[in-house]
Amino acid sequence: MQIRCYRCNWSFALKKEEIAFALEALEENQGSHYDVRCPRCRHTNRVSLEQLKQAAPRTEEEE
Repeated sequence: MQIRCYRCNWSFALKKEEIAFALEALEENQGSHYDVRCPRCRHTNRVSLEQLKQAAPRTEEEE
């Protein structure tokens, strides 16, 4: 999943493992977004739950 920082405009990727972790954490806490820090400027960027679900790897149940 590609993310573009809102402050410095740097593009970076989230790995599949990080996406899966974020989804689990949001389901436990009933959250609506996941905070991702830009590796360049350390600014926090919000990623919505819907964006994470679209980018999540598919499981065998969904196929």
